Amino acid sequence: MDQFGSGLGQKSNKGAVSITNCEGRIRLRWRYQGKRYSLSLSIYNKLNLLQAGKTALQIVLTIYRFGSKPSFYSSFKKIKGCTPKEYLRQNKLQ
Repeated sequence: MDQFGSGLGQKSNKGAVSITNCEGRIRLRWRYQGKRYSLSLSIYNKLNLLQAGKTALQIVLTIYRFGSKPSFYSSFKKIKGCTPKEYLRQNKLQ
């Protein structure tokens, strides 16, 4: 399981999006304004995980309403501890 926005096993903060394998399918889950949301995507594989990661980042961007790329990159680095490009490289998604 991967998660954008909060630590694993913790209650999701604003903008936390988790990517999970649910019976062989990719599932995105997040909370926003006290409500829980879930999005079931395609079959769980490397290529689809890359797309799911992009979708999760779009959800985070929408929730936080980042106005610029630099503010997104600095926030991503605070959350994940690396840049988006380094994250993709580390997880072999690029």
